[in-house]
Amino acid sequence: MAGGETPGPRGPGLAFAAAVALVSLNMRTVFASLPPLLEDVRDDLGLSATVAGLLTAGPVLCFGALAPIVPRLVSRRPIERIVGVCAALTALGAGLRGVGGTAPLFAGTILAGAAVAVAQTALPALFSTRFPGRGGSLTGAFSMSLTLGAAAASGAAVPLERALGGWRAALAVFAVPAAFAAVVWLAPWSRARTLVHRRVPLRLRGIRGSWSLAAFFGLQSMAFYAGLTWLPTILKDAGYSEGAAGGLQALANGIQFLPAFLVPVLAARRRDQRGIMAATVSVAVVALVGLLLAPGVAAVWIVLLGLAQGASLGLALMLPFLRGGSPQAVAALTAMALSVGYLVAAIGPALLGVAHDLSGGWNVPLVLLIAITAAELPAGLPGARAWTVSPGINSSDISRAERGA
Repeated sequence: MAGGETPGPRGPGLAFAAAVALVSLNMRTVFASLPPLLEDVRDDLGLSATVAGLLTAGPVLCFGALAPIVPRLVSRRPIERIVGVCAALTALGAGLRGVGGTAPLFAGTILAGAAVAVAQTALPALFSTRFPGRGGSLTGAFSMSLTLGAAAASGAAVPLERALGGWRAALAVFAVPAAFAAVVWLAPWSRARTLVHRRVPLRLRGIRGSWSLAAFFGLQSMAFYAGLTWLPTILKDAGYSEGAAGGLQALANGIQFLPAFLVPVLAARRRDQRGIMAATVSVAVVALVGLLLAPGVAAVWIVLLGLAQGASLGLALMLPFLRGGSPQAVAALTAMALSVGYLVAAIGPALLGVAHDLSGGWNVPLVLLIAITAAELPAGLPGARAWTVSPGINSSDISRAERGA
């Protein structure tokens, strides 16, 4: 069973929820601040579209590579300390991007990506251990803050570049809020030391539903990061100014906060989440098709896309919590979903960059993005059914549970 100390109130207090929101806000700023400035970065450093796509893909690969170590890590080190150290490393990575040159830009982005990978995998285990009855609200606060951080970063990037005299300083400034989050999380070391004892057996990887969670997370992340990287450029190609394109990207990210909070709460009240999944994927596909066929009213499609992506993110983060029957199971399912999922997601930005380089335009990449988004539904439906995995359960037991769901 779950172990470790669980100090503090029986439910998540305001201070804890605020700390979760603060650290989560900084988990997307490093990545969302780059796309609005990508053309300036490419011109300054001489990067091709394919290499620029790898700049976004690199940290996403870190997400996938490092997530599997988190279940073991949270059984050996206090989760609060892990999150605090990761916030400090995120700040260091963000600051490194302001040094100048291609190598510091890639190194800082990779370092921040590695730190975010560990922190965002550890937080659901912390929720399920300390506050097992409040997973929906805490996951909602987590996913909502991710979207708000991305919106703030994408919206502020161009004004910061103009105010600070270049893209380097505009990217580096995001080290400040990450450093503040590190101070907040490192301060309570002596008061909160939550551990998760014993890991779930890896044979859960043979369970069809667990692979579905990973596939859904991967495809919705691929669509998000590919769009995050290239939508501003696509909009500029359609005739929008740099500021307008960045503003529309900020709108897409900003509008995500409401469904990102509400969908986990709604999903927690249902045994089966297939209907929610079908609705979110359908709206996203409609929005992208609209952007392809009628870019003149991009604001309409951007709002729909933001709502759908926020809902998909909230659902993807909540499903491992719902399918895991214990903190250990939640940690393992989350690690598997993020590991496999982000390795899949990392392909997206570079794939759209290659499609652009080969086709010479942005229609083919947009069609590719539509196909990726549509694939979320068949991939994710098995994981959205009502089933639960707990430590020690075997694959045949889960299979029977899935058939009876």
